[in-house]
Amino acid sequence: MWFEPPIDLSTLPHEPGVYRMLDGKRKVLYIGKARNLRKRVSSYFQRRPESPRTQAMVQQIRDLNFSVTPSEADALVLEHNLIKLLKPRYNVLMKDSKSYPYILLTDEDYPKLIMYRGKRRRPGEYFGPFPNAGAVHATLHMMQSIFQLRNCEDAVFRNRSRPCMQHQIGRCSAPCCDRVSPDAYRQQVRDACAFLKGNNTDLIRQWEQDMQRASGEQQFERAAALRDRIRALRTVLAGSEAEELPEQADAIALIRYPTGVMASIGVRRAGRDLGTYSIRIDQAVDADDVEILQSFIIERYQNEEPPGEFIISASTNVLDKLQHLVKVIYPNLRCRFRNPKRGSCLQWLNQVRYSGEQMLASRNRINQQAAFEAMATLLHMDETPKLIAAVDNAHIGGQQMVAAITYANWEGPDKDHYRRYKLDDVPASDDYAAMQAVLDRFFRAICKQELPCPDLMLIDGGQGQLHVAEESAARAGLHTLKMLGVAKGSSRRLGEEALWPGWTDAARQHISPLKPSRHSPALLLIARVRDEAHRVAGSYMRKRKKKSMFTSQLEGIAGIGPARRTALLKHFGGIEGVKKASREQLAQAAGISGIYAERIFEALHR
Repeated sequence: MWFEPPIDLSTLPHEPGVYRMLDGKRKVLYIGKARNLRKRVSSYFQRRPESPRTQAMVQQIRDLNFSVTPSEADALVLEHNLIKLLKPRYNVLMKDSKSYPYILLTDEDYPKLIMYRGKRRRPGEYFGPFPNAGAVHATLHMMQSIFQLRNCEDAVFRNRSRPCMQHQIGRCSAPCCDRVSPDAYRQQVRDACAFLKGNNTDLIRQWEQDMQRASGEQQFERAAALRDRIRALRTVLAGSEAEELPEQADAIALIRYPTGVMASIGVRRAGRDLGTYSIRIDQAVDADDVEILQSFIIERYQNEEPPGEFIISASTNVLDKLQHLVKVIYPNLRCRFRNPKRGSCLQWLNQVRYSGEQMLASRNRINQQAAFEAMATLLHMDETPKLIAAVDNAHIGGQQMVAAITYANWEGPDKDHYRRYKLDDVPASDDYAAMQAVLDRFFRAICKQELPCPDLMLIDGGQGQLHVAEESAARAGLHTLKMLGVAKGSSRRLGEEALWPGWTDAARQHISPLKPSRHSPALLLIARVRDEAHRVAGSYMRKRKKKSMFTSQLEGIAGIGPARRTALLKHFGGIEGVKKASREQLAQAAGISGIYAERIFEALHR
């Protein structure tokens, strides 16, 4: 034996169970499961393990405990529960998923669908986790128009005397006012569950039968409602099935880096791509793929039904072990594991991996030169750019107009050069004027060498915004600056962007723009830089809006201090009275001269 065991191994039983390795302070180092406890534990001491992590762990073992279980499946569940409870140093630990959003179907007489975060203690059925809150909100918004479940608070539901606006616009069946029978509402709930579980074909077939039956019974209003519901659901499915991908699937890509492992997970439910999220896996540098994937699957799917298909880049032996694991947790569930070699599933898996790599790069500032090179190839640029800038405008109904400019280089976001701009003098909702105003100021800063000149400038918008940006650059003398118009699609989803390179004949002659695949690394890079500008601009806009809520419109007027503001508000009964007053009426307030009245009137009616 390469290392002396702490106990007599011959005393261990030849039965399934869970073992716990302890150090000199009785602290748990590692928890493992075994089909045969004696054989599995003995293997640690018979020969030196290949993994440095396991070698370090074995050298610290001073005692060993074990628990016998009725079966290997029971050992698997007990091992997982003990790892979550004790968090041993040498076990692969998954990041807790309680912060990810779920859709919760509440357990009530008239259930509702809501977004939910946190520990799943509230009674009801959970669907998820979803990659982000945006995916949850988009799903709920779409489902309200199809299934018409209520989304109101319980206090509102109990006290309604007539249907609300949601019922009037066809997004709720108004169970609060008995506009739908309890049995019919329960059927709506069952249909919504079927959709979330991906049973779309069965659902549409059932609706078609109900529609034919209603038509035969001359219930034409019900038949028309079912027809509209079928049409709406088919429209949703048609819009999401641009590729031959499974309706219910998770794609999992493991990304290793010097200090750890990250799992990038792509999610598809009910035939819809819900995006990608990532989980950091601690203490897994030396762990093999099987151990990591097993830990992930039992953590992710122990309390919720897994999808019908998994897309994973792994050997057949690994996939067989994972399939056996899922069968242990869900004996009656048919689940398929596969490693695609070509086609849309391989493209999807590659996109999931790339998204995870870019997330890791943005967090750890890993070199992103490859993504920049892919972008240069896509845009037919002579040289690979090293510095990109992006501009985005934001406003609330034409008010609080602001803009942001962000930078990114091969190492990720360059936040030292981020800039935010107030655009108070720009006409409300005039996007072209806002673009011109912010770029004129930005290009002046470049000419004064206050900011670096980017190799590529991303313009949020189509040819109109791109033309305004080019004119602004020409006025500043930046004739060689390359600009790219990035126009969002109608649904504003990744992959629908149209790219207009301003230096090509296509943009100048109004020929079709570039439309790369949603799996394109170049498009993902462009979208990430653009979205960062959108995030900064939106954050600044909300900050200004919040500040304005607690700021008087009379503040900032020269000579109008707290005493004169108080006198004005008291004289006219509030700010609305001040706004309606003429110059002569303003001058009648205490302490307000004609000059001050003129300033106040101009400020409030600018």
